[in-house]
Amino acid sequence: MTTRQSCDVAVVGAGLSGLYAARLLAAVGVDVLVLEAQTRVGGRTLTGHFSDGTFVDDGGQWVSPGQDRIASLARDLQIEMFPSWSDGRMVLLRDGIRSVGEGPIPPNSEANETTMSAARRLANMASDLPLDAPWTYADAPRCDAATLHRWLAERVDNPLAERVLSNAIEGVFARNAAPTSLLSALFWVRSGDPLVPFVAEGPVAPERRFVGGAQQLCDKMSTGLGDRVLLGSTVTEITQTEAAVEIISTNRVVHADRAIVTLSPTIAGRIRYSPGLPVQRDHLCQRASMRWAIKVHCVYANRFWAAEGLSGATMSDDGIVRITADNSPPSGAPGVLVGFIEETEALQISSANPDERRAAVVADLVKYFGAHAADPLTYREKHWGDDPFSRGIDGGYWSPGIWTAYGAALRRPVGRVHWAGTETAAVWNGKMEGALLSAERAAAEVQGLVVDNTT
Repeated sequence: MTTRQSCDVAVVGAGLSGLYAARLLAAVGVDVLVLEAQTRVGGRTLTGHFSDGTFVDDGGQWVSPGQDRIASLARDLQIEMFPSWSDGRMVLLRDGIRSVGEGPIPPNSEANETTMSAARRLANMASDLPLDAPWTYADAPRCDAATLHRWLAERVDNPLAERVLSNAIEGVFARNAAPTSLLSALFWVRSGDPLVPFVAEGPVAPERRFVGGAQQLCDKMSTGLGDRVLLGSTVTEITQTEAAVEIISTNRVVHADRAIVTLSPTIAGRIRYSPGLPVQRDHLCQRASMRWAIKVHCVYANRFWAAEGLSGATMSDDGIVRITADNSPPSGAPGVLVGFIEETEALQISSANPDERRAAVVADLVKYFGAHAADPLTYREKHWGDDPFSRGIDGGYWSPGIWTAYGAALRRPVGRVHWAGTETAAVWNGKMEGALLSAERAAAEVQGLVVDNTT
């Protein structure tokens, strides 16, 4: 039997964005319900535990300096944070040759000078890009027709500098199968902090993590919302009239004044809308690809790399896992290395069984850290591309032509349906902070309309 409920605002998705929007609305007296397809909350934050109780984040986890909204929320929810393990030297593998350095590029080298110069140029290009509307940037048509990698290849004549800048801007998604447009790259430069290590005038504070894992943010917000959060309710259809909107899920129908959809454009596009979405928004959903990776963890009895003066960070031009970091808990024990199998490599190995992937991952870690890495106590992986509720992690990304053709539909409400989620954030787009900021915007949009409707 289908349950029928009503509320002022129905929120689709119980990730950071959906739960934070609901929390903000509930705090000012708006009657809100959250529909979540999964039997858990958290979205692309997902915390697991090893047999000894050690937590590990299979999804989003790092908080950068300047991400004040998520730090404030953590304080409100009484969740502690700690500096991510980062002291020590970095392992570099280039053309089969292993080296160790303080960072990805030797200081006072030609590659370093080239990197700094190109980073300053990119930062200057991005300085007047409108965050709320990148597609209106003065040079948008040309930049959206180009790719970041082509720009780097033509203007950065040092292969190491080129690779470092690509990794800095795109993170673990620098090897996506589809290229990132230059306009999208400039937006990330302006929206977040990828070039800070190259343009900052002073030392950069370390990233932080949550003691006990990032999913706690959603768990505790959900607890505070109580029975307003409806798990196992997969939204299949959203219908609306001039007077109301109905959210139809697998087990209930919710009648509301307004709806906030917090899913990524890719997943939001799989809902049936009546009347149908405007063509620009529909095509945006089709074209805003998800960035995805297989996130892997290897657990060791101790942080043996630290004893050798290493940070646990690597950058390689070969292998299944090319980027790693130290993901150990606050106590430092056990030792945990996290790695990312990026999209290009994930496409090659995703059909292999977990044992084969484990062997490939461990082989790469041995190349970086030596024989101590050969026998992890535990291997763990999360294949985000296979996750039916997200089909990727981080945020959607924009290949050439998408921003200028469809960007204007990203945040524009469709009747009584409003959009949130980190992909819609103007600042810290693709990050957990961006998810919260997008929730603030959407909550403010609907709060005023609901209040106006009821007065």
